[in-house]
Amino acid sequence: MCLWKKKPDKLTQECWNIDYSFILWLHEHLTKYVEDASKVVDLEYHKIDYKGNTYTQLEIINKILEITTKLKDEDAYYWNEDTGKQVNEMLDLFKTAYFYLWW
Repeated sequence: MCLWKKKPDKLTQECWNIDYSFILWLHEHLTKYVEDASKVVDLEYHKIDYKGNTYTQLEIINKILEITTKLKDEDAYYWNEDTGKQVNEMLDLFKTAYFYLWW
């Protein structure tokens, strides 16, 4: 019997597949962050260099949301080479914006 079926709390359910759960978590939380933070701070103030281009914090977040939306829609808990590239891009983008995600 699966552990998450024996103990159906939310954290245990998420831990059966942390990688996919993180994609869902990140998508949900960045969506909420943009909604709430944009009322308080200018999400276009910080400029972030990424792969030879300069983006605003909001542009980086939107790129992450594009990727997480695609991964969610594809049920990306089944990995393949393309999925791996998308996840690496998502994590690289997240690293660039990480220190700006507060208000």
